[in-house]
Formats: sequence, C-alpha cells, structure tokens
Amino acid sequence: MGKHKTHPKLEQALTRGDLAIRQANSVRATAVLQALGKMVVDASATIGVEASTSIPDGDRIYDPDGGVWPQALLISFDGPVEEADPDEIRKVFLMADTPSVVYRVEWQRADGKLGRHEARPFAMVAFLTDVEVPWSDDEE
Repeated sequence: MGKHKTHPKLEQALTRGDLAIRQANSVRATAVLQALGKMVVDASATIGVEASTSIPDGDRIYDPDGGVWPQALLISFDGPVEEADPDEIRKVFLMADTPSVVYRVEWQRADGKLGRHEARPFAMVAFLTDVEVPWSDDEE
C-alpha cells in the first residue's frame, strides 16, 4: 500500500490555520470570563462590597475539556484574590458547546462539599453577588 503524501505547504497552512482558530476561540473564552468579572465587580460595588477577580494563565491557548473551557475566573469578596483564603474563592468557568453563554461557578461549601451552579450572565451575576438584577437573561 502506498502512503498518501500531503503537500508540505498545505500541511503548514492547515496547521497554522488550526492554531489560529484554537487561539481565537481561547481568547474569546477568556474575554467572556473577563466580561463577567467586570459585571460582578460593578454589581458588588452597588451594594458596597468590593470584589476582586483574576484569570491566572488566561493568555494561554486552551481547548475545551469535558464541555468546559479550562480558564478559570477567580472571584474573591474578601480582598485580593492572591491574598484570599482558597476556600473562599469562587471559580467560574465558561461552558463550551452551548448555544448561548453559560457559566459554571464552583465553591467550597460549609459542609465540605463542592457547590456548583450553572447560569447565563445576568443570572450568574445575581447568584454571585446577591444583587437584584432588574432584568433577566431571557429578555436578550
């Protein structure tokens, strides 16, 4: 059996194109997490709570893993993320392969179990901050 040979320029073009697509999708996921972080910080400020956010290694290129983008938006309501108790930090992930923007938040519950909640942007901000958001995601 003969081995099918790919033209080197075609292979190079496809490889570069694939990397560019992966990078663009990863950058988009990080930007969508940053947008939620800004919403959380601004909403918290309306009730006098100072929220702090961080996306460690958000500039790396990721692929979805198990239906979730690996980048994590870290949220602290107890000072800067870097100085906060790890059990008090909420981790927010962007769900992949959903027709609309959906986030998953995970946190350490008081009973020692992992809490998990999924919601669209406005519902997630309301859930995280306890701020009453005057409209819902359904009105988009």
